[in-house]
Amino acid sequence: MPPFTHMLGPYVDCGEGKYQTLLKTRIKRTQQLVEKLPKFDYFFQIFDPLCDTNLALADGLAFQECGFRIGTQYSFHIDCRNNIETLFREMHLKSRQHVRLAEKVYRVISITDPQLFADFYSRSLKAKGLDSNIPLDRFPHLYSECHARGCGEVLAAVDANGAPIAMTFLVWDGRAMYYLLSARSPEIADKGSVNLLIWSAMKKANELGLIFDLDGVSTAGTAQFLAGFGGELKTRMIVTRAGPLYATLQHFGRMVGFGNTSFYS
Repeated sequence: MPPFTHMLGPYVDCGEGKYQTLLKTRIKRTQQLVEKLPKFDYFFQIFDPLCDTNLALADGLAFQECGFRIGTQYSFHIDCRNNIETLFREMHLKSRQHVRLAEKVYRVISITDPQLFADFYSRSLKAKGLDSNIPLDRFPHLYSECHARGCGEVLAAVDANGAPIAMTFLVWDGRAMYYLLSARSPEIADKGSVNLLIWSAMKKANELGLIFDLDGVSTAGTAQFLAGFGGELKTRMIVTRAGPLYATLQHFGRMVGFGNTSFYS
């Protein structure tokens, strides 16, 4: 998948008809697409099973039938089409308290210079001893294209001096808003900046009449934090398949202690 694309999967036009007919059509056409894939050593995509009025869930069956492995990724969805008072009330008490505290010490502003976000994101990672696994040099162009189409925004929580404490990059389509990228400065004592940014994103999604997708949950601790904002746990499909050479190299890597090392052709 492209580096800034967190979900992909096929687009299938099933036409019109009863559910049973649409389901049969979806599976058949997805299998036809699979058969047209070029030769590969490793296939990896994350699908959104909620697309096409949940019919995209059948794509997992089609790929599985063709020898692919189906895994699961979790995320939280918050239906921000409800009124804003209801959204705030349905949050956990502790999450609401952090938002109220953060509102007293931070302001949320829109950042229109994408390089500011890219630099902040990079510094935040380096402060933690990490390197970015996405090409941040491409972010300004990505942001510009999203901004031009009215489907992306960078929000920042700043202190009284205007210094950024945390930032997030939001993108959206006609159905949902996605919490695509976020970063927080680990060098500054934080007072709920991330809580405030998530709440600000929820208000933006409410204005647009969208579902807010918190875009992937990797640990139980993260799940507990995000659950405080009142969302429902949802699943995505991870679809993979390894060729013989790739599978052998992965097995060898595990045997010699490389852990989760991946070998790409």
